[in-house]
Amino acid sequence: MKACLHAGLTLALSILLLWSPARIGHAETVLHVAYEDKTQFPYYMGDTQEVLEKPGAAVELVKLLEERVPDLRIKFSRYPWKRCLAMLETGQVDGIFNASYNAARTRIGEYPWRDGQVDPTRRLTTISYNLYVLPDTELGWSGKAFEDTDLSVGAPLGYSIVNDLENLGVSVIKVRSSRQSLQLLTARRVHAVALQSVTADFLLRQNARQLPGIVRIDPPLKTKPYYLMLSREFKAANPELAEHIWNAIGELREEKLEALAQPYLSESG
Repeated sequence: MKACLHAGLTLALSILLLWSPARIGHAETVLHVAYEDKTQFPYYMGDTQEVLEKPGAAVELVKLLEERVPDLRIKFSRYPWKRCLAMLETGQVDGIFNASYNAARTRIGEYPWRDGQVDPTRRLTTISYNLYVLPDTELGWSGKAFEDTDLSVGAPLGYSIVNDLENLGVSVIKVRSSRQSLQLLTARRVHAVALQSVTADFLLRQNARQLPGIVRIDPPLKTKPYYLMLSREFKAANPELAEHIWNAIGELREEKLEALAQPYLSESG
């Protein structure tokens, strides 16, 4: 009887050891990240909430975190950008991309920091915003300011460029997407639109008949680094892992992003 009891205790102890905190510490961590449900060529593709088979270079790069960070699995979701920001703030997702830096967003999530400021070496990519106009429009854009601020400029809702434009003194018409911004311009309901040039140039190539005659204005309005933001909850619970993820993003950008983007750039012609 004692032998049976001893054997039972040994078995129970073995099971407990298998599920000890040390073992649980090696469990897989799921990083739930969201990105916009609109095309941001070549970083993410398709005006859909579906994660496509060819999802875009930034999506592919974030997926590579699974290979670079031990015991990490990536889960993707797509939503309107304004909702991505809201879900990050409430902790419904662990991260969002591509997010440029602005001070207001530090209240809703976390950026990679170094020496008291956001760390561009750990950015995911760099993107410029340009103004787009119809050929007969004179904006008086110097690269720093407008000669006359009595202008209406369209821009996608929730994008950081909205605040930049308002700081320049122009009236901003906020719309749901880059495509809708361009449609607003062709209908002559705004003087110009401010869009990420990689996305706008792609849309103009792909929709030349529907969006004819639109011209890009140089120099750019802004050129910004873009980041994978993490939720405050995720970083607080996983401070070392958060830093590891941001370090890996910086490494992967340097090593892989250009090659990941090339098939999309070649395909678009």
